[in-house]
Parts: sequence; C-alpha cells; structure tokens
Amino acid sequence: MWGKLPPTASLRRAIPSSMSALLTHPAGVVFALLRYTDWWQPGTSSVIQVGAARRNLSHSDGIPLGLLGTLDERAELCRRMQQLSEAERSVLFLWYVRQLAVEDIAKDLRISRRQCFRRRASAIRKIVELGEPQRAA
Repeated sequence: MWGKLPPTASLRRAIPSSMSALLTHPAGVVFALLRYTDWWQPGTSSVIQVGAARRNLSHSDGIPLGLLGTLDERAELCRRMQQLSEAERSVLFLWYVRQLAVEDIAKDLRISRRQCFRRRASAIRKIVELGEPQRAA
C-alpha cells in the first residue's frame, strides 16, 4: 500500500503550499493518515462507473471530487512513509489505517503498549521532519 504513487501528471509538479502545510505538524500528519483510505479512494482502477455521472450534475465523470483533491497529499505521505523503518510504518499502518486498539498492535508486533506509543510519536515526528528544508550544518 505504501510506496505506490498514483500515476498522474499533477504529481510531477511541486507539492502545493496548502498540502505541504498539512504535513508540517503532527496533527496534520495524523489527519492525512486517517483519511488515506477514505471512501472516495477507488478500490480498483480497472473499472470506474460513469453511467450516473452523465445524468447527475453533482458528479464529475465518475471520479469523486475528494479523490482528485487528495492525490498530491497521498503521494507526499507515501514518499515520506518510504523513508521510515519497517517497524515505524507497521505501527502507523495498524494504528491509523487498520485502526486497531493499542493492545492489538502491541500483540501483533510483539512489543509493549508503551513502545507502541513511542514508535508512533517518533514516526509522526520523522514524517514532519522529512518535509522540512535541510538545515546547513
């Protein structure tokens, strides 16, 4: 799931300032992780239904408007997630995407509850830091 960037021309451009602002603080990272698998993300790209879109003005060509508005955000989140360790990615995936209880995460990963909280906080900090410009030494 992580690391596969959506194929779109808009992803080749620079990340918009509003999107980069979302991932500049821990709350924004959590928000992006929680909505990574929102209802408008298509389950498959092989079939997109467009029949009703032609008759209803609230739809656009079968692609929900929310999906297009979050592609750059998802791509940037994927890019940053690739740079985390497997242990950090696993905690974030189980916590925010699968939304398991901390006890279940600890059991699955064979670590303590406290270590789950520590890894989660550390991973979120790293995602924020990965978006910061490199400081001169």
